[in-house]
Parts: sequence; structure tokens; C-alpha cells
Amino acid sequence: MSCKVIVLAIPGIGTQPIGFSNKLMDDVDKLSKGTVLENSYCVEEALPFKKTNVDANQSELLKRLGRNNQLGGMLSLRKLVVNAFGDGVTFESGANRSDSVYRKVHEYLRRRIIEVNIKMSENEGAKLVVVAASMGVHLLSTYIWDADNSKGIFESNGATDNDNLRNLDYLFSLGCNIPLFISGKSVQDIVPIDKRNANFKWDNYYDRDDVLGWPLADINEAYGALVKDYEINAGSYIGSHVRYWNDNDFTKPFVNSLINLLD
Repeated sequence: MSCKVIVLAIPGIGTQPIGFSNKLMDDVDKLSKGTVLENSYCVEEALPFKKTNVDANQSELLKRLGRNNQLGGMLSLRKLVVNAFGDGVTFESGANRSDSVYRKVHEYLRRRIIEVNIKMSENEGAKLVVVAASMGVHLLSTYIWDADNSKGIFESNGATDNDNLRNLDYLFSLGCNIPLFISGKSVQDIVPIDKRNANFKWDNYYDRDDVLGWPLADINEAYGALVKDYEINAGSYIGSHVRYWNDNDFTKPFVNSLINLLD
């Protein structure tokens, strides 16, 4: 199958299995019938926390802590807390160390992006799209920032234009929690990633009931010039955070955007 659009899907908090994007693909298949997008897109998954063993380490920690303590079992919110906040603390802690999770995640993303670019070269003229959810957006943003500024894993081995996604056509963010990571900074010190190229677009989808998902355009003028926010209804309260991937409030405009990208 020829891929006119290659979608790189990056999940957020929580343990995600291979195939987590299948529900999104099911919706795209249904909504793209009879259009230029039908049977002409491919999805590549990235699983940063799974492939760097963060998910497995968290799961084992919860088992050890719960073995001899009354922590609420399956109904406990502790697993959510570990996934939501533990991911962030683990990722950001000791970022400058060569053996940090921060660098391991970026090294994994670099390998995965190189693989996606090989697929791009095999499908001449293909458009590159990223759909990132929750903390996956922050992982990608820090990766691009470091690549553009020769920081972290790029200090001694600089990024190519493809490594740092200068060829990215469209970024869709779902339930993005970047504001949590920049909340203590003054407005003038908050700097987003550069626009990847002249045609690059970034659409951010959030639900007001999702306390882990936020609008981005009003962070400051720089974000306002880069990102367009869309408020949708993906569900009630915290449950909305995990429902973006196959909610029609997102998947319908997503498919329309891909069709327009090809047209």
C-alpha cells in the first residue's frame, strides 16, 4: 500500500500496548471512505515509556508497595497518580545525566523518527503527521527543542533536518499538559519550539473537563502564533483524558485536515 500520509502516534501517561492507535485507525478508515485519504495512510507507533522500561518499573513498584499494605487495590487512584505524576518526575529528574530517563526517551524517539523517515523515503512525496497525547506532547517538544539547540543527546551528535522533524507537516496534540511543566516560569521565559517549516501547522485539542489537558495558544504570544486550540467534549471529568483517540469530536476534524493536506 502506498502511503501518502505517514502518521507517527505518540501516547501519553499510563501503560500503553502495541496497537494503542487501532481505535484511531478504525475511525480514520470509516471517515475516509471515498476520499483521497482512503487506503493511503500509514500509522507508525512510538512507545517511549514502554520501550525505556519506565512502565514496567512503575508496575513493579506498585506491586511491591501494595503487597503488604492496604492501598485500595484495583479501585485505587494510586496507579493514576503514579502514571500521571510519576512519568513527569521520572522524565525530568536528572535530565543532564547521561543515563537519565530523559536522555533514554530522546534516544528512543530519535531512533523511531529515523525509522519513520526511512519509510518517508520509500513513499516519495508523503506527508508527515504526528499525533501526540498528554505527556507525549511534552516528550516531543523537549526532543525538538534539544535537537534545535544542540542540547542533551544532540550535544556531540547533532540533529539532521529529518532528525528534528523539520519535515513535519502537521502536529496534532490531544490533552496536552505542557502548561504543567512551564507553570513556574515567567511569561517571557516560556519559549515554544520553532515552527518546523513554512507549511507547518499545530492543532491542539482539549476538553475543559480534562484537568490534565490544556489550551496552549494563550500561554503567551509565541504559543499563540504557533498553535490553534480546539475545545471538544471527549467525556466527563478525568475520564476524558483517555478518550481523545477515537472521539468523533477529534477524529472527524483530524480526517478532514489530512484530506485537506493531500488536496
